[in-house]
Amino acid sequence: MSNRIHNLLVRRPEIVFWLILGYFVLSVLLRALRSDSLQNDEAEQAFQAQFLLLGYGRQPPFYNWLQIGMAEVFGLSIFTISLLKNLLLLLCCLFYWLAARMLMDDRRLPLVAMLGVLAIPSVTILAQRDLTHATATLCLVSVFLCIFIRTLKQPSLGSYIMLGVTVGIGAITKYNFVIVPLAAALAVLPEPQFRKRLLDVRVLAALCAAAVVALPHLIWAVMHLEAATTGTVEAMREGSSGDPLKDTIRGLISILLSTLEGSLPVIILFGLVFWRDVGAAWRAENAWTRVIGRMIVVCIVLVAVIGIGFGASSIRQKWLSPFLLLLPLYLSLKFAAARTDSGASVARMAPPLMGIVTGFIVYLALSNIIGPFLGKYGKEHIPYRPMLEQVLAQRGEHPAYIITDDLMTAGNTRLHYPTVPVMMPGFDQPIPLVSAERRGPGLLIWPAGGEADALPAPLADLVRANGVAPETVPIAYLDVPYNFSRRGDAMRFGYAWLEQAPQTSR
Repeated sequence: MSNRIHNLLVRRPEIVFWLILGYFVLSVLLRALRSDSLQNDEAEQAFQAQFLLLGYGRQPPFYNWLQIGMAEVFGLSIFTISLLKNLLLLLCCLFYWLAARMLMDDRRLPLVAMLGVLAIPSVTILAQRDLTHATATLCLVSVFLCIFIRTLKQPSLGSYIMLGVTVGIGAITKYNFVIVPLAAALAVLPEPQFRKRLLDVRVLAALCAAAVVALPHLIWAVMHLEAATTGTVEAMREGSSGDPLKDTIRGLISILLSTLEGSLPVIILFGLVFWRDVGAAWRAENAWTRVIGRMIVVCIVLVAVIGIGFGASSIRQKWLSPFLLLLPLYLSLKFAAARTDSGASVARMAPPLMGIVTGFIVYLALSNIIGPFLGKYGKEHIPYRPMLEQVLAQRGEHPAYIITDDLMTAGNTRLHYPTVPVMMPGFDQPIPLVSAERRGPGLLIWPAGGEADALPAPLADLVRANGVAPETVPIAYLDVPYNFSRRGDAMRFGYAWLEQAPQTSR
């Protein structure tokens, strides 16, 4: 059987397109089936999908806009949340193949480069667990590579404008995307045949196009600078000791470790497939290997400089994923420059790689069932839907609005009751509650981890600020078995009904 698959992939390497498509389809289906509770980023998307804004705190808005569009067309569900993410990852692979095909005459090595994308942990491990904005960034990096290469090889006013539009969209997808075009510009400077493209007057058209796309959000970010930067800076300084030198050293070490964690699987995979030609590839080079190689180095250096500037003591692997995405293309170009015999490369790489990444998404699904046997419960075990059903059944009506101080509860509540406005204290939300007040009472709800018989402080402050004494609010508690629960393990939630709607202001 394995020999038949090997021979088929040798004769028809383009079959990997169908393998990759099947992998992402399976990813969507398994995510929809494995639990009806959300992960962190998924919950954030479900909650924020009710607001069309220029900014959403520390993340730019483009992914949110895509999620809102998906929800408007297909409805809000775990299926549509997973579908958007995996569709972007599929497009990332396809555009990556297009970019590689522009640079290599060999028909197999671009396919190898595309397969190499799946070996990056951010694409097939972190993304399938819980990433959103980062997946759109990966897709935009692939699109950027296509247009960047096209502009260097066959420049036109249209290609420059498309390049600018891509940079603009990338900038409002995730801020670290901007490092990629900056690194690309620096990487082409030493190459005379490419440097003239950078000095072309049509670059002004690209800059204008990028500004038109990104400027509205950038103005918002300047006006809400604390909201746009605080979360990211705090995450970078997580575990900071307060000693600048010590934190700088820790930050640089974390960049090195995250780079190794993200790149070693790719390097090992290519080494195993092309082990006979590693030496030749090491020595081989051309203009494109130099440009892509410089881009990788410049990206990592710029991340290090930015990290030092912000006093970062921790740089996570997912923050480096847009830059490590360049690695499979670089390695494929090196082997192409060495004139490697690629006849069996796809056949050697595809079966084990697809087996590993498919096995991981199956593992994610099975872990929800196996975990409770080991006494382990995760976010997908939290019983939001049964809890909401029981609370609403006891009342006999749906609330006009729901308020919670917990993002996971907010997102899951919005997922299961998408027609009910959901609010969080501290989030700038344009929901008019005048009509909600006329329609009926509101529901306060929160995960109750302790024994305190009182509203959580953020909810208490909210109702107090709106003329309701927190101590007069009747509080109830509900213990609900976890999804896939064993031995009656349950999670406690607190809730309270409000007859008076608190008013929020923007």
